[in-house]
Amino acid sequence: MKKLILLVVLFPVFAFSMHHKSDQIIFYLDLNVTNNSVNLKEFLDGVVKSVNETEPRTMLYEYYLSEDKKKVSLIEIYKTDADAVIHMKNFLAAPHSGPFLETFEIESFKVMGNSSNELKEILNDFTRDHRKLIRGFKRK
Repeated sequence: MKKLILLVVLFPVFAFSMHHKSDQIIFYLDLNVTNNSVNLKEFLDGVVKSVNETEPRTMLYEYYLSEDKKKVSLIEIYKTDADAVIHMKNFLAAPHSGPFLETFEIESFKVMGNSSNELKEILNDFTRDHRKLIRGFKRK
């Protein structure tokens, strides 16, 4: 009986601790601008608008331009691995995919989170740098 009571008391604590694992996926890209004839702000306005309108589970999607306008950092945060897969499928089918890859050269592309085999496969031509969360915390 004591074991049953202990189990009833400890199970919610265990379940609660398991619930706090992060399922989000973060993309961090450093890009070199290779096509200076493109108006980056106008081009990226269209890309950002497309992602915003078609991917409601994309939590963050931001571009940062260096002062010399030769480098761009891109941060993307998805609620889940499945949302990141949807983004990549959308990107590969989007009309801006070709111009994006002609405008930017990927210097580095890091994927942070628990990437599924499907996400790794779809990203294989862009990166193989997948990093799992090992420690940290998140404030609410």
